[in-house]
Amino acid sequence: MVSAEDVMSIASEAGRIAGLAIRPEQGAMIESRLAGLARAEGYDSVNALISALQTRRDIKLTGAAVEALAGRDTWFFRLREQYELILSELLPVLARARGRTRPIRIWSAGCSTGQEAYSMAMNLAEETGLIGDLQVEIIGTDISRRAVERARAGAFSQFDVQRGLSIHRLVKHFEQSGKDWRLKTPIRSAVRFEADNLLNPSDTIGQFDIIFCRHVLSTLTPDARKRVIGNLAARCAPDGYLLLGEGEAAYAAGPFRAVRGQKGILARETVTEMAA
Repeated sequence: MVSAEDVMSIASEAGRIAGLAIRPEQGAMIESRLAGLARAEGYDSVNALISALQTRRDIKLTGAAVEALAGRDTWFFRLREQYELILSELLPVLARARGRTRPIRIWSAGCSTGQEAYSMAMNLAEETGLIGDLQVEIIGTDISRRAVERARAGAFSQFDVQRGLSIHRLVKHFEQSGKDWRLKTPIRSAVRFEADNLLNPSDTIGQFDIIFCRHVLSTLTPDARKRVIGNLAARCAPDGYLLLGEGEAAYAAGPFRAVRGQKGILARETVTEMAA
């Protein structure tokens, strides 16, 4: 068992580096998420790993531990109604505003292993008739380098593809690779993944028209939430949109406002109408 003192030590580092809010009663979660790292680094237990973190002050090892703790559960087409709204309303509005001057840019912020970004890519591939020759760029970022590597590979377990994917989409967009299912090249090549920290996102990432940041804010400390929201707002186009998870909309009040009648969809304060 991870002691209360060790929980607080880990929580302090996770909060400092990634803004994660870890509660005193979450010792079991810490043990579960650090078990793989402990084995990979040659420690015989999570407690031994935590002891090394406290005594060695190894920046690389500490970073790997925080990345493991930041792991986020995700699945294909989670909150399906949001994807439908993007296709039916947000993209047509943005397409009219952009014309052909530049691609519409979509950011999956805190993308984990990529299901969210790939769901958007599959939707777009299936709806070319609806949005014509619209150019769309999709980027996924996550603090976990391991998660980003998995996302780039585009390979998912049987368990993964059973969560949110229809048989039709599985057959259409995936091919079997051993025990896994790998996305076919057109979908994999439609998304770019990078390691990045939402507390200090890269200055080169640019501006986005649609930002997914779902089920991320609820894992952060209040101060980190404010900082992340500010960073998202700074990288959201003046007429852009932010998509959040269940119960997270209140966190973004200020630079964003809720779109009436659309749960979890927020607009920059400069947006007056969703559709014209």
